[in-house]
Amino acid sequence: MRSDVTAVFDHPSAAQDAGRALAEAGFGAGEVSIVAGESDEIVRARRLASPNETERAVVPPDVGAAAGFMLGFLGGGFLGLLLGTGTLQIMGVGPAMAAGPFLSAAIGAVVLGLSGALAGYVFNAPLPTLEPAPLVHGSPRPVSRTILRVGAAPERVNELVDLLNRFGPQQLSVWRSSDGDWVPA
Repeated sequence: MRSDVTAVFDHPSAAQDAGRALAEAGFGAGEVSIVAGESDEIVRARRLASPNETERAVVPPDVGAAAGFMLGFLGGGFLGLLLGTGTLQIMGVGPAMAAGPFLSAAIGAVVLGLSGALAGYVFNAPLPTLEPAPLVHGSPRPVSRTILRVGAAPERVNELVDLLNRFGPQQLSVWRSSDGDWVPA
């Protein structure tokens, strides 16, 4: 005959404190198991990784626009120069060769520079602030729970329940094994 006592805690630290108290009371490490819920750091990291986060910039938007313009200007100028001189043989190179290398480089630099500036600004611009959600009673997200399970002899169950109740578990249940089946006590 064996009993299992399961306690559900709102925060992992409360379950850790209860686990230490159980160890001091003589319950071995093999009898106590803790399944930790998510810590505040994990929840915060998951929230910051959300695409709905208002701040998503790698750099400030004006720096992103300047970097995009610089890269587009240099790349477009070089591409225009290659097209204007006929070095890059692609379909439709005739008008660029007719305009000449200098004008082709200038047009390519301006067009790709402005495109890069727009892309750099848009990529680094903050997202619009969402309208506030309507007030909801209770928690808007499911609360992460930490579960502590202790296997004990039936004669120590009352001591175990009293000890766990001192740490304020949200839920406490006792199960007994009888003929291979677990039933609530």
